[in-house]
Amino acid sequence: MNNTFGSEFVNAAKQAPRLFFAPLVGAINAVKSEFQRIQHGASRNIEQVQTK
Repeated sequence: MNNTFGSEFVNAAKQAPRLFFAPLVGAINAVKSEFQRIQHGASRNIEQVQTK
């Protein structure tokens, strides 16, 4: 039996109404997209510095 947070989250989400988990899933997606935006912005800044 896998007791990681992710597997527990998925199991609970399957048993509970979707509306209960919608805000949490939205928050997780927002954090992921923010990290991706920051990472891409940092790589662009490095490229700009290297080309100067």
